[in-house]
Formats: sequence, C-alpha cells, structure tokens
Amino acid sequence: MSSEPKLSVVGVDLIGSSASIESVIRAALATIRPSAVGLDGNADLAQEADLDSAEVMDLVMEIEDRLDLSIPVETTAHARTINELTAGIAVLKQGLR
Repeated sequence: MSSEPKLSVVGVDLIGSSASIESVIRAALATIRPSAVGLDGNADLAQEADLDSAEVMDLVMEIEDRLDLSIPVETTAHARTINELTAGIAVLKQGLR
C-alpha cells in the first residue's frame, strides 16, 4: 500500500472538493498504472489506462484506503472515467456528512 497519509472523513473534511477527490484518484492511479496519470478526466479507465478488472478493484481499494471510506460497488459500476468516479465519490461523501 501507499506510504502517503490517510485522509479521514471524520472530523475536519480534508477531501471536500472535487479537485481534491480527483487528485486522490490520480495518486491512486499512479500506484496502479503510473503511465495513466496524465489521462483526460473523460478517458475510459479500463480502455485508456488499460486496467483489467483486478486492477480496477486494486484502484478502488487504494482510493478507499486514501480516503478512509468504503466505495459501494454501484458507484464503481457506473463510473468508467476519472470524472465519473470523482462525481460518485463526491455524492458518497455528501451522504457521510
């Protein structure tokens, strides 16, 4: 796993904005597939980043670790791009407040 500190949703909201969520997703993506870091936000993660299903699950687990939250399967099933994943996590975080 990453040596970067976890960002907790408890107490002070350290990942409040979509830009911050996107940066966490991109950092997690860098761990799984470093060559995909510069992808456009609308690029299909599976195709453009060349992630297989196991790597997608690794990406989700890495994001969960970094944000200290659980991402439902429904959120990841509907998110094919970085922008869609960012939006899904933002909605999820709104429900945690």
